[in-house]
Amino acid sequence: MHNILIIILLSGIALVNGVSKLKPVADWKDLEYEFPTQTDRQNAIIQKKYVQGNGVPIDVDISYRNNGGSLIFVTVPRFTTGIPITLGTITGMSTSNGPIIRAYPDYPSQSSHGMRCDGTSITSVFRVFVDRCKRLWVLDTGKIGEVQYCQPQLLLFDLTCDRLIRTYRIPMSQFKMPTSLFVTPMVDIGATCDDAMVYMADVTSFGLVVYDLRRNRSWRVQNKLAYPHPKYGTFTIKGDSFDLMDGILGLAISPKMTRNQRGGYGLFYPSYPYENQNSVLPPTDRFLFFHALASATENAVPLSILNNASIWENDPDAQPRSFVEIGFRGTQSAAQAMDQHGNLFFGLMDPIAIACWDTSTMYDKRNIKIVAQDDPTLQFASGLKIVMNGYGEEELWVLTNSFQRSAAGTKKFTEVNYRIMARKVSELLGGTRCAGGDTSGFTFPTF
Repeated sequence: MHNILIIILLSGIALVNGVSKLKPVADWKDLEYEFPTQTDRQNAIIQKKYVQGNGVPIDVDISYRNNGGSLIFVTVPRFTTGIPITLGTITGMSTSNGPIIRAYPDYPSQSSHGMRCDGTSITSVFRVFVDRCKRLWVLDTGKIGEVQYCQPQLLLFDLTCDRLIRTYRIPMSQFKMPTSLFVTPMVDIGATCDDAMVYMADVTSFGLVVYDLRRNRSWRVQNKLAYPHPKYGTFTIKGDSFDLMDGILGLAISPKMTRNQRGGYGLFYPSYPYENQNSVLPPTDRFLFFHALASATENAVPLSILNNASIWENDPDAQPRSFVEIGFRGTQSAAQAMDQHGNLFFGLMDPIAIACWDTSTMYDKRNIKIVAQDDPTLQFASGLKIVMNGYGEEELWVLTNSFQRSAAGTKKFTEVNYRIMARKVSELLGGTRCAGGDTSGFTFPTF
């Protein structure tokens, strides 16, 4: 798929009842995969490495190439066996089920299914991140189902040549066997491409691992706000319910913010209650916004705190009051992403919608705005990215997978189950600040 084609696809979308609709990019009834040969496909079926219907896509990201082309990445975590490709790109070929997914960087790197832990093989991937330096960060859990086959690892690919340039295995002391599951990487690039920090969410052991590319080292960070809330551990979407006590999952990084006269930042982050902590905050800072999947609150922590390895080396639970609950949205949310103007975008479970929040305001239902709403297409937005296109315009990309149907066993392969959609951010907002339908009139579910 070419860059210019995608730009055309994302233009000229009408508003529906004052709320935008996202433009379809791809959809599937069931996932279809490309194999090097027909023999490889048959062998995968015989060995039960390919079981039709087992795969559920989770994330999407896109790399616009200098030659006018593009790569649309899709992840298919190995929740179970029978999934031949866990990281792929969408090809121009299709079947009646949808477009065919090609393994990235190649099929051999994913064909061992955990039997080869050599730093180049990929076991299972929930989410990826394409940075502004044209690199792809791949967070590999090392797990298939509940079995930890390989050490969790972070792989870095140069997208200009599709070459693996770094593999970092998360140290054994920084994840918990057998519960840890690393599902979301969030990448922050500093003054140069070597100045990269990666924040990796451990959804089931409730913490972060922070990786410093320049120093090639990492440390673990834990806080009570990374935990799930039992009240929000039941998900009900379009009549299907399931229980899932997942912790920290949605991550996003703010633009730079200036410390105010109160000693805090913006309206959402207060000054510290203790002077010795208050003194370490810099005049300007950026924030990691985060939330647990089974929760209805949003939280924040300064990057200056997370990036200071000396704080965490001997105590991953240090500085608990650096982490602040900034507000309540009333329903669960999965993935989220921040644009360059400080607008935070995220999916809502009920109402079924994509919402935004302007970080210069208080985080509450009055300031959370609906920018896209459509019950059939926006069920469970598990992948959400802000992408800069070849013309310097930001785009919102969303992958939805109606996950409740997979969890409840009500999925029908005669219907579309998985979708990728997108739209320019400026068209969604009608400007640069978060605006849309007000959520204050919605009645959120009672748990």
